[in-house]
Amino acid sequence: MLTPWDEFLCHQLPTTMDHVYTSDPNWTERVYISLYDVTNKDMIVGCGIGQYPNRNVQDGFATVWHQGKQHNFRASRTLRPNPHEIKIGPLSIEILEGLKRFRMTLGENPSGIGFDIEWTGTMNLHEEEHDFRRSNGRVVQDISRFDQVGRARGQLQIPGKSVAMSESDWWGHRDRSWGTRRPLRTDSAASQQTTFAPFLFSWSVAQFSDYALHWRFVERKAGRYSYLTGEVARPLDQKTEPGWILERTEQEFRWDPTGVVQTLKGGEIDLFFENGEKRHVSFVTHPPRWHLKGGGYGGYRGWQQGDHRGEYYCEHEVWDLNDPAILREASTLSDHLIEWRCGSDTGFGIMEYGVGPGYYKYKDIQHLPTF
Repeated sequence: MLTPWDEFLCHQLPTTMDHVYTSDPNWTERVYISLYDVTNKDMIVGCGIGQYPNRNVQDGFATVWHQGKQHNFRASRTLRPNPHEIKIGPLSIEILEGLKRFRMTLGENPSGIGFDIEWTGTMNLHEEEHDFRRSNGRVVQDISRFDQVGRARGQLQIPGKSVAMSESDWWGHRDRSWGTRRPLRTDSAASQQTTFAPFLFSWSVAQFSDYALHWRFVERKAGRYSYLTGEVARPLDQKTEPGWILERTEQEFRWDPTGVVQTLKGGEIDLFFENGEKRHVSFVTHPPRWHLKGGGYGGYRGWQQGDHRGEYYCEHEVWDLNDPAILREASTLSDHLIEWRCGSDTGFGIMEYGVGPGYYKYKDIQHLPTF
């Protein structure tokens, strides 16, 4: 099927641009954004849209965490005949300037949350190491991804509150990924659940005034990784310095042992780079923490990302995360607002994290939900 994409000199296959190289139903392309108020430290916003060309589905979400409550909106549509539009009903993302600026909007909808936000990159992109994995001879993960930090401005609405967002207050990051993705199934309603080998997972973004630190790793044992990527990113359009690629990490995290999900309180991490340089980073967490299950990650009450829900479908709810039962269902996987310290520099960002049963450290929290 021809689309406006086919006008551009960008084809990689002898077919139209609505097709990908494989018929694997797990092939996914995704836009993912987190924004956080670093002045008041009382709100965090998540938004994303995913496309599944071999399932003929596009779905997406918007979430807002404020004062211990998470407002969730999820939507889905049939992908064709408009695979070139990043739009599901009232939710849309518009690219304004490639690799630098975009606009995200959520119009009128039953959830009562909405926004019109422009995001601008502040630092160069981090192109992650290619993530390729096989299991029992079958390719289960084959993903390319890039990350970028930036600032946001615009308007945000939740029931009972309207916020004018400024770039001085609202920092954020985004990631773009595409490829074959291993399904994550943590929904108690799912017939099959994802099982986890021993690991520590950390995906972190630390934005400072004139640089950013990126890292994502899955550590199985001390210094042994099944995946590792990271870099020091410099201001937008500044020439990348060679050697600032992450080689290994050492960390000591502090956890809340009283919670119903795994919850970081703070910690330290040493980042070792290929050029022989090292950066020591310490951190504390702040309350804003949007749980990715609100966006459908891992599945929620029978709906997995990529499931066909008809020509258009949406649903919404508000979670009171002070309720232990609701927090337990929301689970551990989240973007948790973090204040970073690197030498005399203070910055902000997030960490996604989780510890799998059997990992050699942090035994006292491994009985809590992993993801």
